[in-house]
Amino acid sequence: MNSGRTRRIAHNKYTRLLYQVELGAVNTIDIEEAEGRYLLSGGGDGNIYIYDLEESQRDERRVVKCMAGAEKTISGHKGGISRVNWYPFDNGMFISSSFDSTIKVWDTNAMEVACTFDLENKVYSHAISSKATHGLIATASSDPRIRLCDLKTGAFTHSLSGHRGTVLSVEWSPRHEYLLASGSTDTTVRLWDIRKSSSCLCSLDMHNTNSPPLSEANVAHTRTVNGLAFTPDGLHLVSTGHDDKMRLWNLYTGQNTLTNYGTMIRNQFVYNLVPVISPMSAGSPTYVFYPSNDRSILMYDLMDGSLVKRLTGSFGRITALAWRPRTQEIYSAGNDHDILAWGPKNVDRDNALQAMADLDTWSDSD
Repeated sequence: MNSGRTRRIAHNKYTRLLYQVELGAVNTIDIEEAEGRYLLSGGGDGNIYIYDLEESQRDERRVVKCMAGAEKTISGHKGGISRVNWYPFDNGMFISSSFDSTIKVWDTNAMEVACTFDLENKVYSHAISSKATHGLIATASSDPRIRLCDLKTGAFTHSLSGHRGTVLSVEWSPRHEYLLASGSTDTTVRLWDIRKSSSCLCSLDMHNTNSPPLSEANVAHTRTVNGLAFTPDGLHLVSTGHDDKMRLWNLYTGQNTLTNYGTMIRNQFVYNLVPVISPMSAGSPTYVFYPSNDRSILMYDLMDGSLVKRLTGSFGRITALAWRPRTQEIYSAGNDHDILAWGPKNVDRDNALQAMADLDTWSDSD
C-alpha cells in the first residue's frame, strides 16, 4: 500500500480507506440492502470482489480484506466490469455487466456463474427492480434497443425501441414496477411502460414546451445523458449529462423542475455515472450526491439545488458511489484503486446525515 496515500487519507478524519485494489481501477460498487453489510466491487480488470463492511468498523485503522473474489477466467468476464448489483431480495445472488458484451448472474456462496446473457454489444449498465416481482433485468448497451433479460427463464423477453444512440443508463422506478427510465447519447431521457407494445410513454423535454410526448424535438440534455436516479418515493427523477448539468424531473407532470444545481459539476466520460439520493424523511432535506470528474463528491440539497458540501480526498477520478443506510455513509470507488467510506465520526446514526450537511464537520477544498 502507498504509505503517503494512507497518511493523507488519515489526516482527513472523515474518510476511511477500505480497500486498495492491486491491479485495476474500481468501476462500480454496490451495498446489499438486507443487512447493509456486504459490498460488491467490479474492476476495470474484469474482477469482482466482496467485502465485509463490519470488519472495517471493528478496527477503522485496518484496510478491509476481500472475503471472496471472481477473477477473470473462462467462466467470468473477459473485459472490464461496467456495473454490479446485489439481487434485491436475496444476497445469495448478484448480477454483473461488462464491456465484454455479457451480463452474468452469480451464485454468491460458490462465486460461480449461474446464468449468462450475451448481448453481442458493449454493455454499459443494467438494472433490476428492488420492488418488482417480474424478475427482469433491463440493459444499457451500444445497441439503441433496451433488451430485457428474464431471470426466471434465462432468456431475453423483448426489446424497447426508440433511442437513436448508445444507451448508457437504465433505472427502474421504485414506485411503479413496470416503469423504466433510460438515458442515451442521443441526449434523451425516455420513460417506458414495459407491458405495452408501444411502450415508450414519453421523451422528457428540458424546455417544458408542451410538445407531444414523443416529439423528436424533446431533449433532456444538450449532450449525452449518462446518469439517472429515481427519488426513493418514485415521484422525481434526477438526470445528468455531458452538458455538465443535473436536472430534476417531476414524474407526475413530466416537467423539468428547473432546479439550478450551479456550475460545479464536471461530467465528460462515456460511462454510466449514477447519482446517489439519500433517504427521504418528513421535515428533513433530501440530498443528492454526485461524483464529479474533478475527484470530488458534490452534495446538493435535492429540491432547492444549493451546494451543501464538496467532499474531497480521493486521489483519482471517482467512478461510483453507494449509500449505506445502516450507518448513513457514502462509499466511493475510483480509478486510483481505492474504495473510501465517507461519514463523520462519533455521530449518532440518526443524526449522521445532518452532520454531513454541517459545514464545520467536513473538510473541503478551501
